[in-house]
Amino acid sequence: MTKQFYDDFSKLPIAKMAQSIADMTYLFNETKIPTNHYKNQLSKGFEEMVEANVSVALVNTIFNTLQALQKESPKLFYQAMCALTPK
Repeated sequence: MTKQFYDDFSKLPIAKMAQSIADMTYLFNETKIPTNHYKNQLSKGFEEMVEANVSVALVNTIFNTLQALQKESPKLFYQAMCALTPK
């Protein structure tokens, strides 16, 4: 079995992981993202990361539902939205 980049990467400390990710990002159209951004992301707790992903998934579900309702009956959708807005 050949050794993969991930095998060495997973053993790196957070600071070196962040620098390595920043280097890989730069290779894509010379995109520059500060190493501190990746370091902060890698330092977050698992619960914090899961919570953020769940929030995004929930917003996406709500958006898709509203979009489907709007396509099904635009007139009723706008009437309902107007009824929900505070006066």
